[in-house]
Amino acid sequence: MTGRDTGPRQTPADIEAEINREQRRLAETLDQLSVQARPANIARRQVERARERGARIVDEARALVVGGGAVRVESRPVEPEEGSIVVKGDNEVVTTYQSRGQLPPEAVILAVTVGAVVAAGVVAWAVRRRR
Repeated sequence: MTGRDTGPRQTPADIEAEINREQRRLAETLDQLSVQARPANIARRQVERARERGARIVDEARALVVGGGAVRVESRPVEPEEGSIVVKGDNEVVTTYQSRGQLPPEAVILAVTVGAVVAAGVVAWAVRRRR
């Protein structure tokens, strides 16, 4: 026996079976990619991202106004166990909060300025409407 003949030899049937397995795996991967690349699915993912960002901004604004001590950093759905059936709306969500420290003076000045501008706009609108 020479050094090249140390491993077991594959039969043509073994090689064909391996090729078939790889073709099935490749076909499944292509199917998954085609589902992910559908415009409707891309749009859905973008809307979900925008909602998450919007929810975070709303939470931060609420914490700023109310004076809460924590701000939501991240929320993400938990993937279900393999083989389980998930009904729409049954996703579990994990949310991470971070303690909010002292606000920088720039943020306070900005918030007060925006509030004053909005209040002045509402007053001007109400006065104009009465005339």
